[in-house]
Amino acid sequence: MGNSLRDELLKVGLVSEERPEKPRRARRGKKRPAKKRERTPAQVPEDQSTAAARHVLRENQRRTARFVRDTTLGGASVAESAKKALRRKIEALIQDERRNHDKAEIPYNFIKGKRVKRVYVTEPQRGELTDGKLVIAALDGNHHLLTPEAGQRLLALAPQTVLCSGAEADPDPDTVDDEHPVPDDITW
Repeated sequence: MGNSLRDELLKVGLVSEERPEKPRRARRGKKRPAKKRERTPAQVPEDQSTAAARHVLRENQRRTARFVRDTTLGGASVAESAKKALRRKIEALIQDERRNHDKAEIPYNFIKGKRVKRVYVTEPQRGELTDGKLVIAALDGNHHLLTPEAGQRLLALAPQTVLCSGAEADPDPDTVDDEHPVPDDITW
């Protein structure tokens, strides 16, 4: 079966047996003998002092190239590792100081920027939020209940954190808005 196509062509009469077979693989070019190169002045053996000077020069070039490579490429990796370390510190602080409960069912609304957001709390947490014993830290779209001290530490680590305090400042009775006084006969 090695030459089944050739056998078929012989039976049909398209190929004759007298015709010699061509080699299946093309022969590769013959190897040429390597040319002998004449030595240039740089390849001529040198004395020890010149060789040592060239070695020191090559070593300095290698060190300079390594320094340039490390500062250009390594600068980004150093910054990335610093960001990752900071991120780990923030996550550890939140995990250690977080006061959220999984079974909290009472919605607590608070203002974040210009929007009203909601976090679910328990009844004791609601009282602590209104008293100012807990703060809400908004970081990366998640809301965490923290103590005010932990909130300040988080704010020091991540300035992009938004702290919302549930305690509202009572208006000072001495300060009255003269422009828009509240009438006495309004029922709330």
